[in-house]
Amino acid sequence: MQESISIVQIASLGNIGDNIYRVHQPCAALAQLPGVEVFEVHAQSRHRDAAALAADVLVLTMTLDVEVHRLIHQRRLLGRPTVCEVNDYLPDVQPWNPAHRTWADPRGLHLFEQLIGRSDATQVSSAALGQRVAHLTPQLAVFDNQLAQLPEKRSPTDRPQVVIGWGGSLGHLHDLQHIAPALVQWLKSQPQVRLEIMADPSMAALFAVAPAQQFQFRAAGSLAHYLQWLKGLDIGLAPLLPTPYNRCRSDVKFLEYASHGVVPVVQRLEPYATVRDGETGFLFDDSQHLLKLLDILVADAALRQRVADAAHDYLSAERRIAQHAPQRLAFYREQITRMQATPVPDKLPPRLAQAAAVPLLSLPGWQSENLGLAANHHRLDLSTPAEQHSAAGIEALHQGDITQACIAFTAAVRQDPSDAHAYSFLGHCLMKQGRLPMAREALERAMGLDPLLSRPVRALARLHRAVAQQYTQRAAQLNPLPDMAQAASHTRQSD
Repeated sequence: MQESISIVQIASLGNIGDNIYRVHQPCAALAQLPGVEVFEVHAQSRHRDAAALAADVLVLTMTLDVEVHRLIHQRRLLGRPTVCEVNDYLPDVQPWNPAHRTWADPRGLHLFEQLIGRSDATQVSSAALGQRVAHLTPQLAVFDNQLAQLPEKRSPTDRPQVVIGWGGSLGHLHDLQHIAPALVQWLKSQPQVRLEIMADPSMAALFAVAPAQQFQFRAAGSLAHYLQWLKGLDIGLAPLLPTPYNRCRSDVKFLEYASHGVVPVVQRLEPYATVRDGETGFLFDDSQHLLKLLDILVADAALRQRVADAAHDYLSAERRIAQHAPQRLAFYREQITRMQATPVPDKLPPRLAQAAAVPLLSLPGWQSENLGLAANHHRLDLSTPAEQHSAAGIEALHQGDITQACIAFTAAVRQDPSDAHAYSFLGHCLMKQGRLPMAREALERAMGLDPLLSRPVRALARLHRAVAQQYTQRAAQLNPLPDMAQAASHTRQSD
């Protein structure tokens, strides 16, 4: 019998697709396996670091926080492996995607590559993405998106219109824009067809000239809202421009369509390599090819039913997450075995050894029963006012609003004076504002609360360099005489 294992996955918890498919559902499936205890932790949780150091296996879901690199290093001293989860190659993100602002920053790219390179292994959501990051990581596993539950196969409908739809985020703006004009013109010649789009309101303009009686725009919402909407579609579209970023996406839209009895009509591109053309879906090359396929499908209800049924059968046989959870667990156990073969220090820093020995369930705030989770599946979200203030501060920092960030972190430390991270960020903001004495006080408070943190130490080093420069400039103003070191250097150069 294998030893029990604790797995902590750190991510931005929520109800969007990535949260569901890459965190919540895989964790729930792992928790169904014998001897496995699973903990989901919000990336900005007050107790994130404690959970990370105590876990047998840590999974980091694409975070640019410099402190996670410190956690990776400290876990390696403890002989515990860290796995990096990558679900998109965001350095390639297109300029129209809202995420581009963050990833256009060279520092973001550096931290992303360092996260992959410093982790002991990397897990990705597609084979193409795996090829993209393979050179950065010592160990790689491809865990395709799977489904936790599969709705019943849909029966034929007697709707008077064939409903075609697309739903997605603003990151797909140009993908949809590429087919919209041809799709609108085609729609005008197909009175028995209705087109529905679920997206950001700004994308409605792409269909401004669509026949009003044949077009409906719906605002995007939660994943549950989107999946409910799919029940009213007959055909689902998935256009993708052949950009480097798109080539590394997953086939999740195919899964969503196929699981709800919607015929998938998707771009012929790497993410949809699993689609069997003409059998479990249809692959199109360009707008004209797309319209030809739609002509065929609109005219043939039996074909639509046959392909929808075949796609559903494929998911039932091959894409259930319970079938794949043992493979994921085996990969994690393999990392533990590899780490056990790596020498570790004979003596650990006492504070690190103490932190690593904290029982995970002793940390406050775990949720299980109230979320309907299994007894050995736990979630730690942002639940306190202090955490909410800190999260607002970090968001303000991302937006470049130092004043608002400073206000938020001040409120956080007032609510929770023991939060070293909040003091560390507060010190950073005060430094940005030039309030150096107050910044030093906040950073030293952070370092005293948690000596394992690296951010306040780095910030204090920068602060003292800045203070030294200020005093040097002031000394030169009071007495422009060069100091002895400068004079000696000048004398040596003259000799």
